[in-house]
Amino acid sequence: MSHTSHDVSAVITFHREGLLAHTTLLSIERCRRFAEEAGLSVEFVITLDNADVETLRVVKGHQALRPGDQLHEVDYRDLSTCRNHAIQHARGRYIGTFDGDDYFSANWIARCVELIRQHGEKFIYHPEIMFAFGAWNAYWWQVDQLDEYYRPGALLITNYWNACAFAARSVFERCPYHVSRVGEAGFGFEDWHWNCETIAHGFVHRLARGTVRFERRKHGGSLNIAHQQVGAVIRPSIFFEQL
Repeated sequence: MSHTSHDVSAVITFHREGLLAHTTLLSIERCRRFAEEAGLSVEFVITLDNADVETLRVVKGHQALRPGDQLHEVDYRDLSTCRNHAIQHARGRYIGTFDGDDYFSANWIARCVELIRQHGEKFIYHPEIMFAFGAWNAYWWQVDQLDEYYRPGALLITNYWNACAFAARSVFERCPYHVSRVGEAGFGFEDWHWNCETIAHGFVHRLARGTVRFERRKHGGSLNIAHQQVGAVIRPSIFFEQL
């Protein structure tokens, strides 16, 4: 769908978060209201991928949902395909990806739009600071591709940026996510692969200074843990051929 009727589409993926989906939607709604105060229009485009009964109940009946928001019940059992599905149906000029059990600083959406409008649509933005909580507590600053700490070769062994990305719609249309079902072919880390592919296509990953993502770490059942259990590796990328 190429028609744009909103400034921003918040692409939110759920599967089996249960009650955790409630506070996540409250957090993203806070981002939406902050953005609206800056004159932006924001829609939610939500996928419920093979969701359990509790997650369906919490999300479908949530107070943050508005008549213009989109809910898509799907059975892809794949985060990448869910994001692509939502982006195809999104009506915003800018796209932000959100996981279903994390929290975000209120200025996240508005700040990213401000930066893209200021610097151009070749830039992809990530939160400046990450706070992990739950099974593991930590905080760290992410790397800006234009700063001295960025080393292209490091992407062979580590992912500089988390899955929370914000960019112009055209970025996601040119570089869709690749299927990454853990356990099928040994490939995982769809966000890592997407980061590499976008760089290879000329896009630049930046930090939205003053923004924060609060990332939930679980003792079990998360995609990160599933990757570790099967020894998943990143899919081949044209980025590595350019090093």
